[in-house]
Amino acid sequence: MKGTFGYACLGVAFCVGLAACGSMGDVGAMKTGTQVSDDQMGKIVDNTSTQADVVSVVGQPGRKTQVGAKEIWYFDFNQIGQAIVGKNISETTAIEFNSKGTVTAHYKTAGTPGTSGNALQNAAGK
Repeated sequence: MKGTFGYACLGVAFCVGLAACGSMGDVGAMKTGTQVSDDQMGKIVDNTSTQADVVSVVGQPGRKTQVGAKEIWYFDFNQIGQAIVGKNISETTAIEFNSKGTVTAHYKTAGTPGTSGNALQNAAGK
């Protein structure tokens, strides 16, 4: 009986451990850049929000480009998850402004594989 009880306890402990790992999300994942959450995206309003509003919600962008009178801010984010519970993420949030500094569009795009600047991310194809 001792052996059976011991195996049962070990099995329960193993299952509890796996459940705990699954609830940890991406703890310990390697992350670079700024991840813009859905909540933050909801606080940015096209044709209303300004550059100052975006900075207060998300922070300064990692990069900016100028296309004619339009300025585009980019928030790149890369994550290499843990082997068992994590996931790889490569995404860019783009926010477009008119010449007055008002948001005209904001959206997320999938990152381009091989261009993250991170050797591990590139090797993973994310």
